[in-house]
Amino acid sequence: MENPSTLQESDDFLYAGDECECEDPTRYKQFGLHPIILGDVLPKPLTCVSDVNKEPRYRVMLKLGFGAFATVWLARDLVDKRYVAVKVGHGSDNPLPDRECEILSQIRQTGPGKHGYERVIELLDAFVVEGPNGFHQCLVTEVVSPISDPDTREHCSYDILQQIVEGFAFLHGEGIVHGDPHIGNFGIALPQLQQFEEDDIIDFFDIPEIVPVIHWDPKLPVNSFPPYLVQSVSMRYFLETRKAFPAGSLVTVKILDFGRAHRIDKDPDLLGAVPMMIRPPEFILHELCDNRIGSTWSEAADIWALGCTSLFRPGVLMKIFFSRQFNTVDLPQKRGRKFGSREIGNMTIVGILCYLLFELRSRDTDYLAPALYDRDKVWGVPRNEEVLRLVNLLKRMVITKPDERTSMTVLLTDPFMVERRKKKESIDCMLRPVSKVFGQSSDCAVA
Repeated sequence: MENPSTLQESDDFLYAGDECECEDPTRYKQFGLHPIILGDVLPKPLTCVSDVNKEPRYRVMLKLGFGAFATVWLARDLVDKRYVAVKVGHGSDNPLPDRECEILSQIRQTGPGKHGYERVIELLDAFVVEGPNGFHQCLVTEVVSPISDPDTREHCSYDILQQIVEGFAFLHGEGIVHGDPHIGNFGIALPQLQQFEEDDIIDFFDIPEIVPVIHWDPKLPVNSFPPYLVQSVSMRYFLETRKAFPAGSLVTVKILDFGRAHRIDKDPDLLGAVPMMIRPPEFILHELCDNRIGSTWSEAADIWALGCTSLFRPGVLMKIFFSRQFNTVDLPQKRGRKFGSREIGNMTIVGILCYLLFELRSRDTDYLAPALYDRDKVWGVPRNEEVLRLVNLLKRMVITKPDERTSMTVLLTDPFMVERRKKKESIDCMLRPVSKVFGQSSDCAVA
């Protein structure tokens, strides 16, 4: 999700009411966002071009979020009586399903029953609507809480990495490259939401904060804009207050956003879009050198980006890895800045090296340890045995040469992954009913 804009900063619109952090209203234009308001039932009558007989089914309740190319809404499925998320993409002049819909539809057809399939967000329905700003792809999925939310990450453990690797092993096995694997595209499934009544959710969030959308230019087509914008809400916050947010072994990770995905056997139409700090070297070279060297996004690029993303577990791992290489306390405070744990928590190995070389301007410095010129020494030797296994796993992913990176399928047999599975099985075993109480035999082995 993109950073919200403060509406009052726009010169094109006149606003009333309190400040509200919402999407940029200027994105409601031809081939831009689709105007939606609370209470809309999608698809609206006579707007569905992918199925002209499709009846209105999904009643919009609240906004879950927005990004550069879509808005996401919490809706009630009036047929199956459940909560769903509806992602409404930006407009186009093409009424056909978009790339993300094609990829998720393929996964839904060929994936069930295969290991790792459950790690991909579940597509429940898909349709294309025609609106004032073009044709818009609508994807109906299960509801998730983004891991990019710092409060959501508090509920995560090393197990999320295992689940994500399982999901990517499945995707690559299906011949699919994700193209955009970063922390913003992973979420936690929220099946616990289904136990609550609509009134419970609506009453909890009370009257939503809205801002009217009024353009200074009266000549502009009014129907291109929604009459108001509404602030996003957090289902994590709702479930936490009800003590129903998943934690521990109940956390199920989902891989999201397949807008940059493509088949392995086809050249991608769009470049990978992960943040610069976790882009693989061959991809950066490809961009910098006008495609003369390097390569486009590939499964090897997925592996690198995921390995780097795994380093971002709120700064803790990075601090362990680099505590002997950098003196994060005594680095000079040039230009009012200090290179410390916050920067370490937001850079990859390559990014840190580039940062230091840029800031300190010299290889001969007391702050840049000689160990940085030896790849194995860069990683260090963590004292914690579990972290050591994790470091060894990541070292198999973050390798400069793409063809030397270990495949996701092979990573499933890595000692770190094996130990995580054993621990999870042990916990699951302890949570099962005691056989003596229920008169049943137990298949749990005593550790």
